[in-house]
Amino acid sequence: MNATEGTAHPKVYLAHASEDKGQVRPIAEYLMANGIDVWFDEWEIEAGDSLRQKMEEGLGSMTHFVIVLTKTSLTKPWVAKEIDVGLVRQVGSKSRFVPLVVDVEPADLPPFLEAMLFLKIDPSNEAELKGLVDRLHGVSRKPALGTAPKYVKQAPKGLEGWSSAAIAVGKYVVESSVNAMVSDPVVTTEGLPEALNISPADVRIAILDLKDAGFLREMNVHGHYAPQPALFVDFDEAFMPFSPKDDAKTIANRMVNAEGSVVNVETLAEELEWPPRRFNSAVCYLERAGAIRARHALASAPWRVVQLVCTDETLRFARSHG
Repeated sequence: MNATEGTAHPKVYLAHASEDKGQVRPIAEYLMANGIDVWFDEWEIEAGDSLRQKMEEGLGSMTHFVIVLTKTSLTKPWVAKEIDVGLVRQVGSKSRFVPLVVDVEPADLPPFLEAMLFLKIDPSNEAELKGLVDRLHGVSRKPALGTAPKYVKQAPKGLEGWSSAAIAVGKYVVESSVNAMVSDPVVTTEGLPEALNISPADVRIAILDLKDAGFLREMNVHGHYAPQPALFVDFDEAFMPFSPKDDAKTIANRMVNAEGSVVNVETLAEELEWPPRRFNSAVCYLERAGAIRARHALASAPWRVVQLVCTDETLRFARSHG
C-alpha cells in the first residue's frame, strides 16, 4: 500500500442502531487503538446529558461520518435521519461519508446507498478492520509510484525538444569523450543499442535526429558517427560537472582583459586549472556563439584549437554576458 496525504488525526462519528452495539463496539475500539478518534454514543453521553446537544458536538468536529448498515439499522428512522445529516455534510465538503455494510447484501440497500462506494466489513475480521483504518487514514491501495525507466525519464533542462533515445545517445557520447575532440568518441549503430539497452530502431532514429540537427556527423565508414561542437555545448551543460556557458563567459572575460589580442589555449587552461575536456567544451560554446576566432593546428591534441583571437564579437559577448 502507498501512504498518501490523508487526514492527520481522523475524527469519526459512528452512526448505528442501538440494537447493533455488540457489532459496532469492536469497530469503535479497533479504530481508537489505531489512531482514529471515535465519537461513540456510549462513550460520550452520560446520564442527564442532552442527547441532541452531544450528537451535534460530535457531528461538528468529525472528519468522517461512518454509518454502520445492518438489517436492523436500515429499518430505523433515527438512523435514516443520521444518514441524511452525513450526506448533507459530504455535499458541503465538511466531512466524508463512509458506509459500512455488515451482513447486508448490496441489493437490499436503498438505491442511493447501493450506488455509493461502501465498505463491506465483518467486525470480527481484523484484516477488514485494518482496511477501514487504512481508508480513514488516507492510505491508498494504489502502489507507490516508482522511478521511470531511463528511456522515458523527463528531459533535462535545455534538452526538452529531444526524444528520450536521442538524449540517451547524446549523454553517452559526452560522458565517453576524453577531451571533446573532433572524433572523440566515435560511436556506432551496432554498439549503442547494447550499451544503452535501447532498440536498434530507436538508436537509428535518435542518431538521425542528432545528425540532422548538426550534433553528430557520419564518418566515412557507414554506421560510425562522431560528435559535432553543438553536442558538447548542449549535452555537457546537462550532464557534465561543469557549464560550457559559464566557462565561455570566464574565457571571454580573460581574453578582453589580456594584454594582447591572441591567447594561447594551453597557457590559459593552466591558469584556470581546467583539463582539456572542460576547456574544449567552452571553446565549442564560444565558436557556436561566434564570439571568437580560433586558430587550429594539425597536431593540437589534446586541445581543439591552439590559439584564441579576441575580436569585437568577443568584447560584445563578454559585455552582454557579464
